[in-house]
Amino acid sequence: AVVSTQSTGGGFAASILIKKTSETGDTWDAINVMEVAERLGRPSQYKLTTTILTTLVMADGDTRISGSLTRQKEEALPSDTGHTTNIGQMVEAMENNIRQQLEGVYFGKTRDVMNEMRSVTAGAGRQKQASAVMMGGGFGAELSGVLAKRKPIQ
Repeated sequence: AVVSTQSTGGGFAASILIKKTSETGDTWDAINVMEVAERLGRPSQYKLTTTILTTLVMADGDTRISGSLTRQKEEALPSDTGHTTNIGQMVEAMENNIRQQLEGVYFGKTRDVMNEMRSVTAGAGRQKQASAVMMGGGFGAELSGVLAKRKPIQ
């Protein structure tokens, strides 16, 4: 769905809403808000704010992983080819970037934790090791390191 409106100051704003649902129940909801300031004789200023809400259903059907991520980007682009092209390219690039971030950092690490919990031996040792994994037995330090190294979206 797309909704647009005139904004004060000679531009407009548009919301681009995308919902995807898989056969297994996984969902991807994208809320893209674009603000465009048209400037006479100069490139238009585009400001995109994207929020992704996603839910993954694990193979057992009982476990769900959900989360959201918001990113923002501003860019000055010539509008000779029209605003639709610029907006479409910015939304597509932003959603691809967020998808890669979710796959790499968030869901990749969650998958590692889940696999580690499944591979732990049965009995009291299993509970103790599972607690160690969740409480940061290497995981917390590794996650902190990855997050500290990440670069903000420009």
